Formats: sequence, C-alpha cells, structure tokens
Amino acid sequence: MTAIDTPVVIIGAGPVGLATALVLGRHGVRSMVCEQYDGVNPHPRAHVVNTRSMELFRAWGIADAVRADAVDPAWAGTILWKQTLAGEPLGRIDLVEGPEDQLLRRVHASAEQLTSCAQDRVQQHLLDAVLAQGMATVHYSTTVVEVTDHGDSVDVTVEGVGRRQILRTCYVVAADGATGGMRDKLGIAMDGSPILGHQLNIYFHADLSPWMGQDPALLIWLINSVSPGLFIGMDGARRWTFQRSFDPAVESPQDYPPERCAQIIRDAVGTTELDVDIRAVGPWTMTARTAETYRSGRVLLVGDAAHQFPPTGGLGMNSGLADADNLGWKLAAVLAGCASDALLDSYERERRPVAVDNARHSMLNAIKMAEVGIGPETARIAVRLESPDPSVAAAERRRIAEAVPLQRPHFDALNQEIGYIYGAGRHAGGVGGAPLSATDYTPTAVPGARLPHAWVERDGERVSTHDLLMPGFTLITGPGGAAWADAFAETGEGVAKQTVVIGRDVTSPDGYCPQLLRIGEDGALLVRPDGHIAWHSAEGSSPASALAALLDAVGQTA
Repeated sequence: MTAIDTPVVIIGAGPVGLATALVLGRHGVRSMVCEQYDGVNPHPRAHVVNTRSMELFRAWGIADAVRADAVDPAWAGTILWKQTLAGEPLGRIDLVEGPEDQLLRRVHASAEQLTSCAQDRVQQHLLDAVLAQGMATVHYSTTVVEVTDHGDSVDVTVEGVGRRQILRTCYVVAADGATGGMRDKLGIAMDGSPILGHQLNIYFHADLSPWMGQDPALLIWLINSVSPGLFIGMDGARRWTFQRSFDPAVESPQDYPPERCAQIIRDAVGTTELDVDIRAVGPWTMTARTAETYRSGRVLLVGDAAHQFPPTGGLGMNSGLADADNLGWKLAAVLAGCASDALLDSYERERRPVAVDNARHSMLNAIKMAEVGIGPETARIAVRLESPDPSVAAAERRRIAEAVPLQRPHFDALNQEIGYIYGAGRHAGGVGGAPLSATDYTPTAVPGARLPHAWVERDGERVSTHDLLMPGFTLITGPGGAAWADAFAETGEGVAKQTVVIGRDVTSPDGYCPQLLRIGEDGALLVRPDGHIAWHSAEGSSPASALAALLDAVGQTA
C-alpha cells in the first residue's frame, strides 16, 4: 500500500471534529483536521453542555476551563416566559428549586453538572487542548473537495490558500456539520421529519442588566405580536443571542441589516432606548433527521453530519461529542492492529439508536412548547395576551402559568443525557417500546451502560469512579480480585489496560461504590475507553473471563 500521510483526516474543526482529534490523540493516533473557514466561528450558537459532555471534558482536562467560561448557575437554572423583557413573568422554571428528589438525583449521578457555555468558547478550549496535545494539525481555510476510497486507504483532495494537494489516509471522519456536504457526496440519505421551521439567530452585545439584574435567567421566551422570540444569555453579562422565526421563501438575511436587527432587539426588550451592537446574523433550519448509515467504507460521520435535532433539549452538540468519544477509541484500536475494521461497524449500532431517540425527545419538546406560545401558536396566543378585554388577557396568563411547569423535562432530562445503554435494545426512550421518563435516571452497572459515578478515595484524595479510567480498558474488581487482577494486566498484548482493586488501589469508606457497581468480594467489571461497561460479573470472576470479555469488546477471539 502507498505510504500514509496521516492516519486520519477529519473534515471540520467544530467542537465535534476537534473532540475527535483530541480523543484520537489520547490514544496515540495522529490526525489532520481540515476546516474550510478561517478560524473558530465567533457566533455563540449552541450553549448547553450537558452532564455527559462535562464528564468527557473532565476526562480530557478542560472541564475547569469550560466552567470558568460558563454562565453563573444563578442564571443557568432559570427559564422565563414574558411578553417583553421589560414585562412581568408569565411563568418560570427554576431548575435549582425543583423537586428535592430530582435535585439530589442530579447531584449523586455525576461529579459534573449540566452547565451553559457558549459554543465558541467550548470550541476554543477544545482547540487549545488539541494544539497542546500535539497529536493533530489543524488547517483553517482548507477545504476537502474530493474523497476517493480505495478500499485499503483513502485519497483526500484538499485546497488551501493557493495550494491543492492529495493526502493519503487510512480513514476519514466527516464532522462538517448539517450543511457540510460530505454526507451528500457519499450518497447517504437522511431519515426523519421534514423541515419543522426556519429561524434567524441574531448575535449581539448589549447591557440588559436594567431588566435582568433582579431576576436573571438563561432563557427568556417572549410572546408578543411585534417581536416574539427567545433571548439566550451567553455570558451572563453582555453577550446575547435572539432567536426569531424566519421565512426564507419571502426574505433573506440581507433583509436584516444591523439597524433593523437593533430595532427588533429593542422591541423585544420593550424599550426605545438601548445601545445594541449587532455582531452577526444567520439563518438556520429546524429539523429532526438521522443519517440512514454512519459509514461509507472508510468514511464515517459524526455530529451534525450524522444527525440533526431541534434545539429543544440541547442535545445536538452533546450527542456529537459522545459520537467522537465512541468512534475515537475504536479507530485507534483498529489502527493499532488490536481490532479488525469490523469494530467500526459497532459505532453506528451504538450511537445511531441514541441519536434517533434524542431526535424523538427533541421533537416532543418542540411540540409541547406550543402549549406555552412557542412555535406556530405564538401569534394566536399573543393576540389573547394583548386583548383589550382584561378578562381574556388574564385568562391566557393563567393558562400559560399553569402550562409552563409541565415543560420541565425539556430542560431537565438527566436520563436522556446519561441513561442510554448500548446494545441492550434500551436507551433513554424506553424498553421494548415502553416509554421511560427523560428525567428519572437510575444508575445501573450493566454491559452497555455508562459506568455509574461514585466517590472513592485514592491516595487520600476523594475522586470519582470516572477519574479511575484511562485511555484504554479498566478492570475494576472487588477486594478478592487482587489475587488475579494483576495477572489480567499481563494478558492481551497490545491492548491498553489497567486494573483497579477496591480495597487495595481505592477505598470506599461508606461501602457504596461496590454496592452501586454490583460487585462482591471477587466480582468485577470491565470498562471501555469511552466509559461504558463492556462486561460485568457480580462474583466468581477470573483473568480468563475478563480477558475473553476484553477480546470480545475489540472484536477478537480468545
């Protein structure tokens, strides 16, 4: 075979493309990231960083940096409905003041918590981590114009500033987003709902503290007949976006110059005096679609190239980050010769059902939001709120106030974030077709599930079970496993692995950890590089059975 220029070429330097490069680098695989634009997009766009993503960031070493750029929890936990920003609330959801059992469930479920950090800041932290790691090169103003799959390698034609070249690589990861084009070039169709609507995203800087200082909120949904939409606070200070309906059949972004956008913001606030600095305006299409396949030969799709959801649930970027973590270790195992190419087929088998369910959840959220005046019902409900008949307006306000609390699962869906289980026909959406609550997460230590979080002590320090993992396989055993765990570490050459014996390497002072993991004195479980359980044995474990599970996880036979 012709010499390989780089093992993996990644198309797109958004959060998911950079995350893929970072995960590959953690496993010792070099990559090249090609981005058609000239740098990190300054438009904030997405902002929700859910629990699972924060756990990944913790493992990748950037959780603290993301938290430092996140919105203050006092803002992030509040969602408001108003007619205008200057008006009185129609309804509210306070995530930090909800039912005690739900709050405790979140606190106990993870060492990390859902937060809100603008996508451009997240992207910059990922880029900094990739560059510091030194395992990937990131090329901006570089477009992938053609991909030719030869079966045992791929030729990638790229065009940069005054330069065109052909690279030979082993695999290509398409992280070029919903409109990037590589998926269409591969002939991969999308399955799901038609276009649900069009939105215009106005990014601006302004001091809204006169209206937010006493009652800060991350999201403010506005229902009125002049300038309805959604304010999203991107930094809890001056950075904001405003989302409003947009009809590309009769208008274009050019119809929204800065002056008009500034007036739209003032009308939404409910003031004539406000200094507004419009930074960017961009349309986007709301849809719920999933690629029919995530793979075409040696080209694999991740992130929005593979799936698109309505933003109602904040699952888009987060699903893509988990895609990257799942695919990254599998690509590394194949490239290292520890697994056959067939292992990559498990990427679609595991991640696509999660995406389909996330699309379902997001769609249900979007439909349900109509009850509180968001979507096609906005104009009709605004008419009632603005009715000259005080009794009509009052009745509509009461109806909205009663409907708003029912929207909580839209914003607090812990089971949707971390409750999916690979390979069991079960994920956050239900078992055998029976629906499960998107909110009610119960930790479970079964193959396919994410390793449950518990606090343990290691060398006198309190750490999460997630902190015990490595860029390889981790065997966690009960105290009786010390007799054979080290023998396991010497088997299965070529596969990165470690052992952790409860009682020897870590302690569980309250005994909760082994109970949660369902391992007795000589029980054990094997955790994959992406933090999901590959094998579990409550008791009577042995190095032979653990090795068989390890080999099965990478598609080998003992």
